[in-house]
Amino acid sequence: MLEFGELPIRIRKVVYITLCSTHQRSWAKAISHGLPNFFKRSGRTMIPMVPGFLLTFWCMNWSVAENKKSKRKNPKLYEKDT
Repeated sequence: MLEFGELPIRIRKVVYITLCSTHQRSWAKAISHGLPNFFKRSGRTMIPMVPGFLLTFWCMNWSVAENKKSKRKNPKLYEKDT
């Protein structure tokens, strides 16, 4: 009787690669190699981005301060009100 997986059909040019779960080392060198590599790559990409972040931060703070200053009431306009 034919069962799935043992059919008499041969499939050519298909390679099945399996790896036993006991042979996988997904966390191998994660700390000794992965962390230094992460900091090196992130430092390399962050250096060009820092001026833009600082300029954006400065513009946001300045615009919020100017908005608050423009929304404030002038007390001299209300001196004669009783």
